[in-house]
Amino acid sequence: MNKEYNNKKLKTDIRNSLINHCEFFDLLNIFKEYKDAGGKQNDAYAVLESLRGDIKDDSCKDIILELLDVITGFCSLYIRIWDNN
Repeated sequence: MNKEYNNKKLKTDIRNSLINHCEFFDLLNIFKEYKDAGGKQNDAYAVLESLRGDIKDDSCKDIILELLDVITGFCSLYIRIWDNN
């Protein structure tokens, strides 16, 4: 994985984006960049699960649940990030 995009950076970027009320598709782009840098699906899932436990705001938790659906491939093809073959 690109040293500039690791799991710690992913967690920080997602947390900051949630706090700043970024758009859902902006959050998806963070995951696409993470994947393009060599990030793994299981690691992205673990980061979101960790954030889910850390964040108290219900609206942010809802977004995290939506993102977990995308990470696992339980979403429309046009927003899917990882292929689940």
